[in-house]
Amino acid sequence: QLFKSSSAMPGKPKPSAGVDSYMQRTEQLRIANERVAELAKIDNITRWSQSGKKAILSASLSRSAAAAQEELVHLNHELKTRRRAKLREFYEECEEKYEKELNEKGLAFVKARV
Repeated sequence: QLFKSSSAMPGKPKPSAGVDSYMQRTEQLRIANERVAELAKIDNITRWSQSGKKAILSASLSRSAAAAQEELVHLNHELKTRRRAKLREFYEECEEKYEKELNEKGLAFVKARV
Protein backbone atom coordinates (compact mmCIF):
# COMPACT_ATOMS: atom_id res chain seq x y z
CA GLN A 1 0.00 0.00 0.00
CA LEU A 2 1.97 2.75 -1.34
CA PHE A 3 -0.76 5.25 -1.37
CA LYS A 4 -2.65 5.91 1.74
CA SER A 5 -5.72 7.96 2.00
CA SER A 6 -5.32 11.71 2.33
CA SER A 7 -6.57 11.60 5.88
CA ALA A 8 -3.71 9.31 6.81
CA MET A 9 -1.10 11.67 5.25
CA PRO A 10 -0.53 14.74 7.34
CA GLY A 11 1.54 16.53 4.60
CA LYS A 12 3.72 16.11 1.57
CA PRO A 13 6.30 13.40 1.73
CA LYS A 14 9.82 14.74 2.40
CA PRO A 15 12.05 14.58 -0.68
CA SER A 16 15.15 12.53 -0.44
CA ALA A 17 18.49 14.16 0.45
CA GLY A 18 19.71 13.94 -3.17
CA VAL A 19 16.71 15.83 -4.50
CA ASP A 20 17.05 18.44 -1.77
CA SER A 21 20.76 18.86 -2.59
CA TYR A 22 19.92 19.14 -6.32
CA MET A 23 17.35 21.86 -5.68
CA GLN A 24 19.80 23.86 -3.55
CA ARG A 25 22.50 23.57 -6.22
CA THR A 26 20.04 24.59 -8.94
CA GLU A 27 19.10 27.68 -6.93
CA GLN A 28 22.78 28.55 -6.37
CA LEU A 29 23.45 28.24 -10.11
CA ARG A 30 20.43 30.42 -10.94
CA ILE A 31 21.68 33.13 -8.56
CA ALA A 32 25.21 32.83 -9.97
CA ASN A 33 23.90 33.14 -13.55
CA GLU A 34 21.92 36.24 -12.61
CA ARG A 35 25.09 37.74 -11.09
CA VAL A 36 27.11 36.90 -14.22
CA ALA A 37 24.46 38.54 -16.41
CA GLU A 38 24.49 41.63 -14.15
CA LEU A 39 28.29 41.86 -14.30
CA ALA A 40 28.24 41.43 -18.10
CA LYS A 41 25.79 44.32 -18.35
CA ILE A 42 28.02 46.49 -16.15
CA ASP A 43 31.04 45.49 -18.27
CA ASN A 44 29.24 46.50 -21.47
CA ILE A 45 28.23 49.86 -20.00
CA THR A 46 31.79 50.47 -18.80
CA ARG A 47 33.27 49.63 -22.20
CA TRP A 48 30.76 51.91 -23.92
CA SER A 49 31.54 54.73 -21.50
CA GLN A 50 35.30 54.34 -21.96
CA SER A 51 35.01 54.29 -25.74
CA GLY A 52 33.07 57.56 -25.55
CA LYS A 53 35.76 59.10 -23.38
CA LYS A 54 38.45 57.92 -25.81
CA ALA A 55 36.58 59.48 -28.73
CA ILE A 56 36.18 62.77 -26.86
CA LEU A 57 39.85 62.78 -25.89
CA SER A 58 40.92 61.94 -29.43
CA ALA A 59 38.78 64.75 -30.86
CA SER A 60 40.13 67.17 -28.26
CA LEU A 61 43.73 66.25 -29.04
CA SER A 62 43.05 66.58 -32.75
CA ARG A 63 41.57 70.06 -32.28
CA SER A 64 44.50 71.07 -30.07
CA ALA A 65 47.01 69.83 -32.63
CA ALA A 66 45.23 71.70 -35.43
CA ALA A 67 45.12 74.89 -33.36
CA ALA A 68 48.82 74.55 -32.49
CA GLN A 69 49.69 74.00 -36.15
CA GLU A 70 47.69 77.06 -37.19
CA GLU A 71 49.36 79.13 -34.48
CA LEU A 72 52.80 78.00 -35.69
CA VAL A 73 51.94 79.06 -39.24
CA HIS A 74 50.90 82.52 -38.01
CA LEU A 75 53.96 82.88 -35.80
CA ASN A 76 56.24 81.84 -38.68
CA HIS A 77 54.64 84.46 -40.94
CA GLU A 78 55.01 87.13 -38.26
CA LEU A 79 58.66 86.19 -37.69
CA LYS A 80 59.43 86.43 -41.41
CA THR A 81 57.75 89.84 -41.58
CA ARG A 82 59.76 91.14 -38.62
CA ARG A 83 63.03 89.77 -40.03
CA ARG A 84 62.39 91.43 -43.39
CA ALA A 85 61.63 94.75 -41.67
CA LYS A 86 64.81 94.51 -39.56
CA LEU A 87 66.91 93.63 -42.62
CA ARG A 88 65.41 96.53 -44.58
CA GLU A 89 66.17 98.85 -41.66
CA PHE A 90 69.73 97.50 -41.39
CA TYR A 91 70.37 97.96 -45.14
CA GLU A 92 69.00 101.50 -45.01
CA GLU A 93 71.30 102.32 -42.08
CA CYS A 94 74.28 100.83 -43.92
CA GLU A 95 73.38 102.81 -47.05
CA GLU A 96 73.08 106.05 -45.06
CA LYS A 97 76.41 105.39 -43.33
CA TYR A 98 78.11 104.63 -46.66
CA GLU A 99 76.60 107.73 -48.26
CA LYS A 100 77.77 109.88 -45.34
CA GLU A 101 81.32 108.50 -45.59
CA LEU A 102 81.42 109.17 -49.33
CA ASN A 103 80.08 112.71 -48.86
CA GLU A 104 82.82 113.39 -46.28
CA LYS A 105 85.39 112.36 -48.87
CA GLY A 106 83.73 114.55 -51.51
CA LEU A 107 82.43 111.60 -53.51
CA ALA A 108 78.92 111.05 -54.77
CA PHE A 109 76.62 108.18 -54.00
CA VAL A 110 74.24 107.31 -56.82
CA LYS A 111 70.80 106.32 -55.51
CA ALA A 112 68.91 106.12 -58.75
CA ARG A 113 69.94 106.59 -62.35
CA VAL A 114 67.74 108.53 -64.71
